[in-house]
Amino acid sequence: MLQDLFQRYLQYCSVIRNYSDVTLEGYKQTWRLFAKESGIQYPEDLSRHVFENWFFNGRLNRKWSSATFRHYHKYLNTFLSWLLKEGHIPENFIVGMEKPKLEQRIPKTLSKEEAKLVLDASYHMSYAYTFERYRNRAVVGIMLFAGLRRYEVMRLRLNDVDISNKTIFINQGKGAKDRMVPMSNTLITIVSDYLRDRRRLKKQSIYFFTAVQKDEPLGVRCINNMMARLRKTTRLKFSSHTLRHAFARLMLEGGCDIYTLSKIMGHSKITTTTIYLSCSTQQMSKSIEMHSLN
Repeated sequence: MLQDLFQRYLQYCSVIRNYSDVTLEGYKQTWRLFAKESGIQYPEDLSRHVFENWFFNGRLNRKWSSATFRHYHKYLNTFLSWLLKEGHIPENFIVGMEKPKLEQRIPKTLSKEEAKLVLDASYHMSYAYTFERYRNRAVVGIMLFAGLRRYEVMRLRLNDVDISNKTIFINQGKGAKDRMVPMSNTLITIVSDYLRDRRRLKKQSIYFFTAVQKDEPLGVRCINNMMARLRKTTRLKFSSHTLRHAFARLMLEGGCDIYTLSKIMGHSKITTTTIYLSCSTQQMSKSIEMHSLN
């Protein structure tokens, strides 16, 4: 059955290809959706017609964005390539399938004032535990002052954060790449406050951020709930990834060059970073004044 083959493929991706948990979850979500909506259980029932119908239905009736379409296509394409290589199907049925052009959208971000409002709210909201106050401010601080992704925050280990050298080590970030992120003095203060309270509670977890009452690592649900409370308190619309976008915008507005920013954010291509130039009207206003006729 296809489900059994998919489980074997996941093992291959994990053990041989060394894909991250985030990438593996993307494969799982895509396959669950396709399997549920197509109802197909056996490889011999797969065809180009089946996939075309599924993709067209998603685009036309479920209003998938171009990014969503291409996201699903990428995951299914690699799975089908593996099925073909293993001899379970006669061809990769979606090779050559046209994909919609990506929309050029400006990332949702926060202004300097809005970012400060979120950071202040993360500390001043009501909490049942002091530890939660310091931890949540440190989570928001690391996203706003270092630009970490949500899963990078969750996977941080205690020895990844080096206060003395002012660095955060990101182990196997997106694209299975390591990187070193510098910490500002403001972030060091925020992180040090959290570590002090963590030591007070004698937390033993190897993970940097932990649950309040247990030594378990911080989970997705906890961070999502944190962001939901912050949205309600600040009356701003944002997600944890918006804080990463805000980091990029504020770094550019502060004068950081695009190459350095791309390295800090862990982008494999500098073109990914350049999209943040369109977020900062302040930066563009400064640049326009450089016109030689001014």
